[in-house]
Amino acid sequence: MTKKTRLGKGLSALFDEKNVDVSSIPGDTTDVKESLFLEIDINSITLNPFQPREDINEEKLKELSQSIKRDGIIQPITVKISDDDKAFDLITGERRVRAAKNIGLNKIPAFIYRKDTNNEKMFELALIENIQREDLNPIELSNSYQRLLDEHNLTQEQIAERVSKQRSTIANYLRLQRLPAEIKTSLRKNEITESHARMLLRIENIEDQIALWEKIVNENLSVRKLEEITKNHTGKKRKRRFKIVLDEDPYLKKLEDKLRRFFGTKVKVKSKTKSKGEIIVEYYSNDDLERIIDKCEEN
Repeated sequence: MTKKTRLGKGLSALFDEKNVDVSSIPGDTTDVKESLFLEIDINSITLNPFQPREDINEEKLKELSQSIKRDGIIQPITVKISDDDKAFDLITGERRVRAAKNIGLNKIPAFIYRKDTNNEKMFELALIENIQREDLNPIELSNSYQRLLDEHNLTQEQIAERVSKQRSTIANYLRLQRLPAEIKTSLRKNEITESHARMLLRIENIEDQIALWEKIVNENLSVRKLEEITKNHTGKKRKRRFKIVLDEDPYLKKLEDKLRRFFGTKVKVKSKTKSKGEIIVEYYSNDDLERIIDKCEEN
């Protein structure tokens, strides 16, 4: 039996099992019985709600759009036939779909996934595809593994097996969940590296973690320097608080603490000259910004 015949039989069997009227599916299905690939209507695709990617870089998306416009879509997306047999559910390839829509494409090449897919499988397939493409930042990976633990009741060993990683690798990514929100955001924005983040986890106290993180960002500390600073804080927990010498003005530090308590968020007071400086009030969501504005208006 030739490869072409095997592929055709597999796909036709799929359509027979689901009682799909091939002619009713949007797209070019002339050779559907001879191929696992279709040119499908891009507007018939529902995006995968279980996509592990949380950040889509708009600039890189524009670059992908231009690449597709110039060279076409080299790697097909992966879809499954939706439950109503009239459209498709996206499994992998969200960036390609978005980029293709941006330049007005009406059709896109797609691979039809033949196996049954529940919510867990949809999420798992999207996660595996992004891992293979090295397309997720460390926090997205950490969040994805945490979801597999919480929502799908998988163990670390089961996750490791499904994504073809060592269990220790999964455990290390999950440890990033312990970082404060501002440090996670900094890692996602590439202000610090994953190695920096792991070193910060040596510090037990959250306030000390944040203070050291600020020093990393402001002074561009190397991982080696950070390792020297934190090397005495591995192993057993210590009662002694971790101290960092920051050469700060005591008055400004006291003012920062007062503003931090008032706004309920991190505040930095920087002195530029004897009479000038700046106050930086950080927020981490639109709701957080509205809350800070309300605090200002109350007074």
